Amino acid sequence: MGLAQTQEVLAQLYTNTEFRERFFANPETVGAELELSCDEAQKLAQVSAQEVNVFANSLKWKRLREVREQLPRTARTLGKNFTALFWRYAQTHVPKGIKKHREDAIAFANFIARVTQEENIDPPWISDLVRYEKTWLLAYEPTRRLIVCWFHYPVGIASSDTMNRQLTIAIWFRFSKLLQLRHIVRSL
Repeated sequence: MGLAQTQEVLAQLYTNTEFRERFFANPETVGAELELSCDEAQKLAQVSAQEVNVFANSLKWKRLREVREQLPRTARTLGKNFTALFWRYAQTHVPKGIKKHREDAIAFANFIARVTQEENIDPPWISDLVRYEKTWLLAYEPTRRLIVCWFHYPVGIASSDTMNRQLTIAIWFRFSKLLQLRHIVRSL
């Protein structure tokens, strides 16, 4: 097994809970799926499952801290639900790429929006809030010049536990990729 293949398998062990559980339950079978020899699978299985789990959890906690920084108002509003939702999300999504913290936050925002609607998680305006913060992340991309979003609640203006429905428009713009991002929010 080459270095690249070893790194790929270890990355899956550290980031994919289902794969990790399957591998440690039956290393030869899962190793065969990855085209590893029995010896290679056994060598990887000698790594302590407990140590792998501890390291994997530390990676998830680091991701959670990074995402919490990217979505601060959503995190504050959801409180403990934010962490619980992140653990559910992290079971199935592993970020890739050079801007992985930002992309992770955007993907998590999409997950929150979907889950909060499906499960009716309070407050009722959380979908608008998470979409608002996600749009901020998207707007920071230097190639973005204009983004316009409508919201049912004044999420860009108020920051309280109770918000009344009020149609709100938010506009992010910049005149060139070298100029500062501007932002306007107006409730109608």
